Amino acid sequence: MKIPKEQTFVLIIGLFLLAYLLEAIVDPLTVRLTTPYVYFSADYFLKYPFTTATVIIRGLSLFLAPVFLLSYIPRAYFAKLGTVVVISALAQLYSLQGVASNTTMMPLEWSLSLTFAGICLALPAIIYIIKGIVLGAKNKILPEETLEELTDE
Repeated sequence: MKIPKEQTFVLIIGLFLLAYLLEAIVDPLTVRLTTPYVYFSADYFLKYPFTTATVIIRGLSLFLAPVFLLSYIPRAYFAKLGTVVVISALAQLYSLQGVASNTTMMPLEWSLSLTFAGICLALPAIIYIIKGIVLGAKNKILPEETLEELTDE
């Protein structure tokens, strides 16, 4: 089942708004973490369930946004792979720096959401690798002219 792009866009905006509303209800997180990955243990999940819901919802919307924007680029799987890997790495590094240095530039919830989104972006990266390899192999085996001849008949 393929979801139309307009509905995907509305879903992403809706998730951002829902995370914003949940964040307005919950007090800011005042936990001192060594790394953002520590928060994703069972202790913190059970201790701060509402904040965890906010982090996951915002992380999901941050994960869907680049994947949605890259869906407008036809094929070019290795370019998409490079883009997703760079975004994921920068999100991980930025959130790691923010949590480790305890800066107040960005709230802890946003840092945790960036971490979650960066981890989730590994899935489309794997998919882009597989699609790029399969498409490259298919083009080597069956050149474009042969594919057009087969589809015309």
